[in-house]
Amino acid sequence: MRIKYKHPYWAKYVWDLSEHHDNQYVTKFDKEKNQNIHDFQSREKYIVTCEFMIKEDYKKDKICMVFGKPGKNMGLSYNTETNDVALEFWSTNNEGVDVFNYVHFKDVSKEDVENGVVLSYTRKNNKFILYKNFAEINDYIFEGQLIEDYKIDGLYFGCSSPDCSVIHQRYYGEMDLKYFSIIEKTSDINDAKDLYESKSSLLVDKYYYEDIICLYDFETINNLDIIYDESKNNNFLEKVPLQYVKF
Repeated sequence: MRIKYKHPYWAKYVWDLSEHHDNQYVTKFDKEKNQNIHDFQSREKYIVTCEFMIKEDYKKDKICMVFGKPGKNMGLSYNTETNDVALEFWSTNNEGVDVFNYVHFKDVSKEDVENGVVLSYTRKNNKFILYKNFAEINDYIFEGQLIEDYKIDGLYFGCSSPDCSVIHQRYYGEMDLKYFSIIEKTSDINDAKDLYESKSSLLVDKYYYEDIICLYDFETINNLDIIYDESKNNNFLEKVPLQYVKF
């Protein structure tokens, strides 16, 4: 699915699908704050996997975010001048000072980004390991804890700071998103690879099924432009309301 640079998506709510609605499965009346999405980044073990593509002719700023917002969420950034993809996040060290962390995805080239690439990162306590196509390419140990702000915001795709008053700090980016998943309680990259390669209809039989937070293939979208979760069918993606997007 092509995510336009001017209208991002977010995962922020969980929907109750106990009732069937005419012509749609999700409405604004049956959702509540999604605690799993809000809290997963602070847990000791999880794996995030994302497949995306950014072509040369796509509209983008010097830095564009595949997901996340710099200074707000953990996320993947792409620098279009240096062709670097990185995991960015903030932590609070043992002295109580907030520290910006930038972890480079080594061996990810401009050609990889333009042709499509699968990137993952695992967390185990205070260590992140980065992967390209499920092969390890970098690791990073941070001090302290992730900042508390990560517990109060949602997960964003295709934007960084849409509400920023400084235009050049909004970091627009247009991209094709193919796949995104989060699985918790594990740091074994083989679990993420198996999830990526499995048919969604067979996931319920997997030993890690209950630990899947979300899985999006960006193929199933309803009449409200809501992207379906292909794992448990309740952690959907929706467009950020226009009142929060400044062009």
